[in-house]
Amino acid sequence: MQEQRQQPRVGCDMILNKIEAGHTNICRAVDLSLGGIRLERLAEAYRSEGESVQLQFALPGEEEPIWVTGHKVYDNEGRVGVRFTNISHGHFVKLRAWLRERAISEGLPEFSVSA
Repeated sequence: MQEQRQQPRVGCDMILNKIEAGHTNICRAVDLSLGGIRLERLAEAYRSEGESVQLQFALPGEEEPIWVTGHKVYDNEGRVGVRFTNISHGHFVKLRAWLRERAISEGLPEFSVSA
């Protein structure tokens, strides 16, 4: 199977709101990129067969939530892949900065100071 992602993913652990057909469900984000997100279902009272979703989440260390609209790429076995289709410029800039910081810190070697 050919890799379809165009942006590198960064691991995360965030609780977020997923809105489908006017119903809000809580999910857990497990990885994130500028182009999409992978979610795990937690407790969903409503499950839509539609493809369009809105997501609301706050990046760790940020107070203002980010809103994005997306298209479900897959939805099976408790996991949902969403490709972003609409995000404001300001939220895009915040997300890009957070992802860059995370990617850089994850790529750095760990140093220890010995006495």
